[in-house]
Amino acid sequence: MRLHRFVTNPYQENTYLLVGSEGTAWVIDPGFYTETERKTFQSILSAEKARLSAIYLTHAHIDHILGVRWIVETYQVPLYYHKGEEVIYQHAPTWASLMGLIYTPGPFASRYLEEGEILSLDGEPLTVLFLPGHSPGHVGFYAPESKKLFSGDVLFRGSIGNYELPLSDYETLMTSLQQKVLSLPEDTEVWPGHGEPTFIGYERQTNPFLQRI
Repeated sequence: MRLHRFVTNPYQENTYLLVGSEGTAWVIDPGFYTETERKTFQSILSAEKARLSAIYLTHAHIDHILGVRWIVETYQVPLYYHKGEEVIYQHAPTWASLMGLIYTPGPFASRYLEEGEILSLDGEPLTVLFLPGHSPGHVGFYAPESKKLFSGDVLFRGSIGNYELPLSDYETLMTSLQQKVLSLPEDTEVWPGHGEPTFIGYERQTNPFLQRI
């Protein structure tokens, strides 16, 4: 798997492009907001000579979906997210308005993701981890062969996801972290929805929000 990270929109959201061994590509959480961001993505995809085949969302907060409509219309690809995010996705226009963002809604999910579902990127498996707490249908994507976790807004370097938003919950978030995230191998790279990547082992030892687990 080849990985590209794009820091997008006013909220410095991480959008990820994953490219498989045979040139199939996925985009995770497309937050593209400006023409420059969109052109940068297109140039990287072209340089990779990759075929974009899907959009996967860790969750549907507005900063993670600003580029969904553009991706779908440009590349004619399906969109996947967990059914628990439907209420978040449907209210995205309201959140955009509150945050002063320009947002045109995209299509709804082509299919809902299921907990424990194993996806395949040119034969490399990625497991869907159900990680509610920051949002009700939040998921992560774990690639054991590449030792990578795309954690969305559940775990950051030195921090955890916001649990004071509508439909978020602290206890649920901590359970997700304890049972699904910290149980992964220590050398697993964590690629979060914001900020720099980290490792499971490093966060176990140093993250102040995880010391009580």
